[in-house]
Amino acid sequence: MAHRCEEADGIAPFNEQTTLALSRHPEKHRRHFVVRLGETVIAYAGVEKLGDAAEAEMAVDPARRGKGVGHRLLLNVLDWIEADITILRVWAHGDLPVSQQFAAKHGFTRDRVLFQLSRDLDGFVWPAAWPEGIGRNWPVGDGPAVALPDGARLRPFRVGQDEPELLRVNAAAFAAHPEQGRWTAADLAAREQETWFDPDGLLVAEDEQGLLGFHWTKVEDGIGEIYVLGVDPRAQGAGLGWSLALAGLAHLAAHGIQQVDLYADETNTKALKLYRSQGFETVRTDVQWAKRLR
Repeated sequence: MAHRCEEADGIAPFNEQTTLALSRHPEKHRRHFVVRLGETVIAYAGVEKLGDAAEAEMAVDPARRGKGVGHRLLLNVLDWIEADITILRVWAHGDLPVSQQFAAKHGFTRDRVLFQLSRDLDGFVWPAAWPEGIGRNWPVGDGPAVALPDGARLRPFRVGQDEPELLRVNAAAFAAHPEQGRWTAADLAAREQETWFDPDGLLVAEDEQGLLGFHWTKVEDGIGEIYVLGVDPRAQGAGLGWSLALAGLAHLAAHGIQQVDLYADETNTKALKLYRSQGFETVRTDVQWAKRLR
């Protein structure tokens, strides 16, 4: 069903969090809903309760749209959450007219906007030099040399050792982010089990006090991604984000990757400014719709 939606809409209907949740059993705070026609799934919703709010992703088979299937699916979701939830938020990928119409018809308003940015690394202006000890086969060019804060160094992630520090920095760096900032040890472990996970592509900056920041790159189907880039508040304002961004891109380029994507929230103006200054351009927009229930 998801593949049929992607073929019709030109975009996948579910994000990584929903896809990973499909491999987990339903829990008290998470539930999966399906609508079947015989043996065929024609609609799905994944819902997670988060305090007094709930977040969901929904999709209806293209051949079954406009026939009330989505409406009935939404009613089932509302029946489950209505006792203790005050607001429901639903992601719609691609900001498509069909999603806009469904949202308006059922009383949802635009709540958040997520941009996908992309660029080809051909012609990228690489720095003239990298800090000592890193950058094997990393490209160099005519740009300013990369510098790190005093006492800092870059190295690859160490599985089984760095998880607590990475989670600490992630929580601090994304304290205001509704999804990224609440990563748990289980969330991190689930991603370490994914086939695309490569600890060498997870670069961390550290000093004697611990991790300062990290740039987690990802490669799937030959396309690179700035998966997560986080800087500890104690290191912000020193240009570390810029250096980590360049280091991750250089790692991808050294492994033959040409196209790199990333996702950034519309409200994260600092990150958008950084990435756009590095030549990234918006190629897609996702919208989170919200409906207050009481």
